[in-house]
Amino acid sequence: MKKHAQEAEPENAERWVLSYADLVTLLLGFFIILFASADVNAQKFQLLARGLSEAFNVDVKEGSNGASPLFDGDSGFLPEASARSLIATDLEAIRRTIDSGTASIGRLGEIVVSQDEDRIVIRLSDNLLFPPASADIRSSALPLLAIASRSLLGVEQEVRVEGHTDNVPVNTECYPSNWELSSSRATAVLRYLTETGELPASRIFAAGYGEFRPAATNLTPEGRAVNRRADIVVLYPPAQIDARAPAAGPAFDGLLPVESLPVGEAPPIGELPGGGAGGGSSEGAGAAEEQPGAQEPAAGAGE
Repeated sequence: MKKHAQEAEPENAERWVLSYADLVTLLLGFFIILFASADVNAQKFQLLARGLSEAFNVDVKEGSNGASPLFDGDSGFLPEASARSLIATDLEAIRRTIDSGTASIGRLGEIVVSQDEDRIVIRLSDNLLFPPASADIRSSALPLLAIASRSLLGVEQEVRVEGHTDNVPVNTECYPSNWELSSSRATAVLRYLTETGELPASRIFAAGYGEFRPAATNLTPEGRAVNRRADIVVLYPPAQIDARAPAAGPAFDGLLPVESLPVGEAPPIGELPGGGAGGGSSEGAGAAEEQPGAQEPAAGAGE
């Protein structure tokens, strides 16, 4: 019986498509990686490269000093991310302490806690702290300040107490201008927190801002009441120095340029360049704090 030769299977002429598809896929992934790595933070990349170079140094391998150069302090490669995580943790703990404390005395919601980028702000709502034209803390606000102080016991960051005023004029023997009044308010709260609240004085300081950082409008009595306040601000790096504050002008060192003085004459005592006098002036700073018994602005003046 004659055997028939088996016919050879026809060759698949489109097998190359598989290899081509694999190549295109690899190229696509390669260019995606290139695109993703093109927008690199040069500063962080250099920090990472320097840290890795130091970490693989022989002295570090042998543990010469027990410290790793990979970390700058306690923040590591990404201090911003570490600070944000720390803020979130502290914010939750502060809110929990304040909510439980205010609820126990039936005053829930009278302390407002908020996060502003690289800081936590603790503020007593409405006009709870100070009466008009005064830096004396209301007795009704003392339990709330005690709760706010307890909420900060577990926080290791610096704390700034910021004093503020409204924009209604004040000119008394104790407070010639808004600056003295706002600074006195901040100092009053600071002393309460350190002397009664057991906060360490080494990491808390006061600052007065006058009427120049309002939290509400000054056109209504309610808004002015909100602006008479002292905020408790927990600072986180890089907020130790407020970068958003306007830069101050060059400090006056008490010396006038030599060419500005006639030969043989000395500048009058206490006179500063530009005709000003030592100690500053409250004129030109705008209206300041509301005094007891002062008349409210007329209806057509923005009330």
